Amino acid sequence: MNARLLVFLFFFSTTSLKPAVTMSPPSGSVRFDQVIGSSLPLDDLLIDHEGKTTSLRSVFNGSKPVILVFGYFHCPQLCSVVVSGVIDSLRQIAPNVGRDYSFVYVSIDSLDTWQEAAKLRTEEAGRYGRGSSYSGWHYFVGPKASITALTRAAGFHFTEDIKNRQYAHPSGFIVLTPKGVVSRYFLGLDSSSAEVAAALRRAAAGKTGESVYDLLLLCARGDRISGRYGAIIWRSLQIAVSLTVLGLAVGIGWMLREERQRTACPSPVGEEETLR
Repeated sequence: MNARLLVFLFFFSTTSLKPAVTMSPPSGSVRFDQVIGSSLPLDDLLIDHEGKTTSLRSVFNGSKPVILVFGYFHCPQLCSVVVSGVIDSLRQIAPNVGRDYSFVYVSIDSLDTWQEAAKLRTEEAGRYGRGSSYSGWHYFVGPKASITALTRAAGFHFTEDIKNRQYAHPSGFIVLTPKGVVSRYFLGLDSSSAEVAAALRRAAAGKTGESVYDLLLLCARGDRISGRYGAIIWRSLQIAVSLTVLGLAVGIGWMLREERQRTACPSPVGEEETLR
């Protein structure tokens, strides 16, 4: 077997196993409560993508529905996937962000900055690709008190790992009426564009929909294994995986070698006749 392939397999096995694990948050602490018909606190102070102190009231003008997404800017897992899925759905429908409805992203991390909000807004509105003014795209950060009041009112429950500045939170987004009333939830990653369009029409008329099936998909990341024996455990796992991969590689190499030898040394004709 190619020696370089063996080296690659060994290197991959020792470097791909990183000392980080995905940990489940306490049962029930991370969830979307579908509080359809509830009103959100629109007057709590936040900071927008221009660094201005304002509130969600500035987005709700009484005539356009709003799509609301919660997340945080340095999320290592699902946040970007959720927003990408939302944008993909929005690109497939006729209603247009800015003209027909607004898009609002609120960070749940009180340490996120408005400069980061502005950068993400430019990237995601650009991915949407309709118009160059980015009208209708609103990104907010803010103090923990305002974030907590807003998320609780929206039924968005999450937990915080303060040490690592990570959050376990549900995935999905909310459609709100022009007056800030919860009209419909979309949970998970995949959203039907037809259903999103219908939800926006219903919300624009001030109407609410029904609860949807709660397929809970969490965005969570845990800390590395620590403690007295943490390093020993991970080193043992790395060695075990390395030996397994190396053993497989040697076995495959041996079988290939045997196959080549059988092919290169066919049985003599006389011997074949004798065996018959």
